[in-house]
Amino acid sequence: MIHRNLPIAAFLVSQSILAQFNNPLAIPPALDVDTFQLVVGQHQHQFYPGVNTTTFGVNGPYLGPTLIMHQGDTARFRVTNELTQVTNMHWHGMHVPGVVDGGPPREILPGDHWDLKYEVANPAGTYWYHPHPHMITGAQATKGIAGLIIVNDEEEADLELPRTYGVDDIPIVIQDRYFLPNGNFAVAPYGDSVLVNGTPHAYLECPAQVVRLRMLNGSNARIYPVGFEDGQEFQVIANDGGLLNAPVDRDRIWLSNGERVEILVDLSGLEGDSLLLMSYGSELPQTVPGSNNILWESSSLNGVDFPLLRIRVTAPTASPITSIPATLGSSVPIPENQAGGTRIKTLTGSGMVGMGMFMINGQMFDLDVVNDTVLLGSTEIWVFQNNSNMAHPMHVHGVSFFVLDRDGIPPAPEEAGAKDVVLVDAGETVRVIMEFNHLTDDWPYMYHCHNLMHEDNMMMLQYIVIDQNVGITEPTIATDLQVYPNPGNSFINFRSSFPVDNIQIMDQTGRVVHQSRGSDQYIGTLDVSSLGSGTYILQIRSGSALVRKIFVHQ
Repeated sequence: MIHRNLPIAAFLVSQSILAQFNNPLAIPPALDVDTFQLVVGQHQHQFYPGVNTTTFGVNGPYLGPTLIMHQGDTARFRVTNELTQVTNMHWHGMHVPGVVDGGPPREILPGDHWDLKYEVANPAGTYWYHPHPHMITGAQATKGIAGLIIVNDEEEADLELPRTYGVDDIPIVIQDRYFLPNGNFAVAPYGDSVLVNGTPHAYLECPAQVVRLRMLNGSNARIYPVGFEDGQEFQVIANDGGLLNAPVDRDRIWLSNGERVEILVDLSGLEGDSLLLMSYGSELPQTVPGSNNILWESSSLNGVDFPLLRIRVTAPTASPITSIPATLGSSVPIPENQAGGTRIKTLTGSGMVGMGMFMINGQMFDLDVVNDTVLLGSTEIWVFQNNSNMAHPMHVHGVSFFVLDRDGIPPAPEEAGAKDVVLVDAGETVRVIMEFNHLTDDWPYMYHCHNLMHEDNMMMLQYIVIDQNVGITEPTIATDLQVYPNPGNSFINFRSSFPVDNIQIMDQTGRVVHQSRGSDQYIGTLDVSSLGSGTYILQIRSGSALVRKIFVHQ
């Protein structure tokens, strides 16, 4: 538990409760360039007058610029690390090869930089970037390393939607932070102060017309049920993976950690009025972080309704958007009968929001273990079964997925689009379907709980995507392995360029289905008659030498 200095904490909490909303909302600069130069560094910043806070930021003291990308273009980056500790950068929600995904194996050492590029394959939508170093993601994100990504495409451009950045198209990064007596942040699951784009008590001036809010839950663990104080409805037009096919009228939308949502708010005729954007924490069940569960870590914001942002309505612009399209995107959910297999991901453990031992399929993260092997171009159903004591926001790198159902019930309309984070409540089973279209290239993808405290405490596993038509080898080892006949039936033969002392056969889930000693032979025959039909990986090893080959058993 964190020792709380009552005078300072009481001061900040009282300021939050009074909520004078006298600070203009900071709007991160938007970059639309050929090469994004991102510098991660340490800074000093005053969120509250007279309170100095040590922060990490990207190109500035807290958070980073909004990156504007265009579908089909090549995005280029140089990420420079000016911290005194290792960092990296993950492009959350972006459909990129594993080699540039930015998971824990990828490290940028202090004083070094990472040059990368990737094709922008995603549809128009709101994505984000944040650090993902091994066991310190929560610490670095808490201090401020994060930023939004906006992808544009032709389909979205043809719609009459607000898209003047910072005027009627507004980035909204919601975070809670806890300040220590010395003014610095505590790395903790909950905070007592609300920051929006790094601004406490923020207000935003919006024109009296239809405006677009791109909201991200950038908090470590807290879940936000977001709505307006007066019950005004809004239209949900997009979630994690881009546009919905039609707007969805709502007066409340839940945001779990890492989730994004785009909403339209019609402010026509409200010039001179104001609206209060709220989080309705009193509506959270006891199993969801941010509720008033007395068995978990405390916070003055737990289980209560509290303000996030004041919107002051000003005069409309010269060319206002005054209507909301009846149709939006054209994404087609992946049919369930297209899936070639199903993987069960059971979430277990018991603990607190910021600590505890939570596992996926009884396993915890190990940098040296590949937990799943997936074939390029395959479609799979993953089933998240939550047998733990609390809700977990589950995130899968490298893909977007569609929610098939929650406990057998189809998803709500606002959750029917493409996503990359899904909140799975305690006792709940959620099925998602996804297609794997990018290779890992020896850099695994992660899947994990996006509660950053749980992620750093190893509630994360990794998977690779391989092409079944080619062999795969470790990049630094010059080896050759032949497997024949391929496809095979009862027996397969192998021929290696080095003496083999260990043999393993793994199925597509990464499970070892055969293991034997090689006796240092270069050739051999394996009885695979007990294996079911499907695709397998033969892995042979001699000392540090390792080579894998895909074969098909008929």
